Amino acid sequence: MLLLLLAAGLSAGPRTWAHGDMHEQILNATKEVEKNPRDPELYLKRAELERHHREWDAAHADLARAEALTNQWPILHLARARLFLDAEWFENTKLAADRFLVHEPNNAEAYAIRARARMKLGERLAAAQDFSRAITNTARPAPELYLERAQAQVAEGGAHLAEALQGLEQGMAVLGPLVTLQSLAINVEVQQNRVDAALARIDKVMAQFPRKETWLARRGEILQQSGRNKEAAEAFQSALTALDTLPAGRRNVPAMVDLEKRIRTSLASTGQPASVPVP
Repeated sequence: MLLLLLAAGLSAGPRTWAHGDMHEQILNATKEVEKNPRDPELYLKRAELERHHREWDAAHADLARAEALTNQWPILHLARARLFLDAEWFENTKLAADRFLVHEPNNAEAYAIRARARMKLGERLAAAQDFSRAITNTARPAPELYLERAQAQVAEGGAHLAEALQGLEQGMAVLGPLVTLQSLAINVEVQQNRVDAALARIDKVMAQFPRKETWLARRGEILQQSGRNKEAAEAFQSALTALDTLPAGRRNVPAMVDLEKRIRTSLASTGQPASVPVP
């Protein structure tokens, strides 16, 4: 069971534990190690806990102890790749992921880990390729894989903007029109000077939600950037109207106050008067 958890990443649960809970788990793992000091699984288990507790050196030492007991255990390379990525030792991350992928060339997590390391190292196109491999080898990929791949391609720019957009469409075909994917797709459309396509995406997103003020503001900003000030002013006016319908408790939260200031500033710069009065 431990190996199944580790192979799947063990990673989701411990990140949400409190500091005290994690410390207690490490103490309990240490007691298990003391009872069975020749069991490599126990060192691996403790290393994972130490990684989540950001005890990089202790985790690395435990992985070394596990390897000393069984040096033909590929999962240790994956455990090291996780550790090195969290510790921001990116070259080591790549090396550990490479070693693991020799044994398991279809492992999605290893590709995702290597991709994230490559992004940090500025190897954006190689990172995008690794994200694609992670997606291909996952039954239902997480939205983050599509998002991070597109971010790598957008950072590279040029012809890769079209690839980013295509990849985001692929993600939405699998997962549905998620806001995170649509938001980046809107930005990519704008970068490609495809204003009407970006506006069509905003309309599609707005149709999903009753709250539209943020998207109306984004619509206005895109129109203003493209020199369509009259249409931009109309979008900003609609955003202010949407804000005006919110209950006071929601309207007065800092995010909404800041949004309203931004909208009014943008509207003023279009040269059009505000029809919604300042409260």
